[in-house]
Amino acid sequence: MSLEEVGCSSPDVPYEAPDYQSYALTSPWHTPPKLLETYVDGSKYPYNDADLFTIIRNPYSRVLSEYYCPWNGFQPKYRRGTVHEKDPNDPLVMNEWVKSMVKGMRTAMDEFNDRKEEDKFKNQAKGLNEDVFILAQKHFVNQAEYVYDGDKIIVKNVVHYENLSSEFDALMKKYDINVTLPSKEEGVYSDAKKSRLSYTDLDPEAIALINEFAKVDFEKFGYQMVEKQFEENYSLEAKIIEIE
Repeated sequence: MSLEEVGCSSPDVPYEAPDYQSYALTSPWHTPPKLLETYVDGSKYPYNDADLFTIIRNPYSRVLSEYYCPWNGFQPKYRRGTVHEKDPNDPLVMNEWVKSMVKGMRTAMDEFNDRKEEDKFKNQAKGLNEDVFILAQKHFVNQAEYVYDGDKIIVKNVVHYENLSSEFDALMKKYDINVTLPSKEEGVYSDAKKSRLSYTDLDPEAIALINEFAKVDFEKFGYQMVEKQFEENYSLEAKIIEIE
């Protein structure tokens, strides 16, 4: 898929889609900024002199969003050849998918981080994969990967999904931009969400795997981590932490 195909007629990221799965090059609109600058070409880095913002969310609800994602989730309706043979609203089915996905993502990230620096980005022959699909598509890469590069802060403006409309509107006012968001209940997927499972349906093993993989997100952004199950008073909202 080219950038133009997603409605960007004059892209700031002038890269062509590679013929292989690449953590840095595949879907550059999903790529952490630090990868674009380090492993692609600094002269093409699109974020120079820009104030960046990102939207983060609680890792527990985020994994459920990924599960229902129509592109890369469980039984995705936009991926060719998908077989819809299981009930997506069965907690057993959901938990098995979450465990498999998180384990695969953790393994892929560990393999990438263990590579020698000169091997992290490689030009390869057509059709030869560099990275596994789950890593190259970057749908469940930890959010801290986007905000931080080591101790360096790349994205200084963080908006929490749990308070999306109010925080986004406040950010736009800060920059004197006349843009607002409707409530999440008015979003394009609002009807589909009515019969969905939620983070409270995660079993203890799935919770433990998410805790281990997304530990950096819990710590950096102030989301509460649970051990085995969610209490009735559990809040998805983060304890607000200043990004500094």
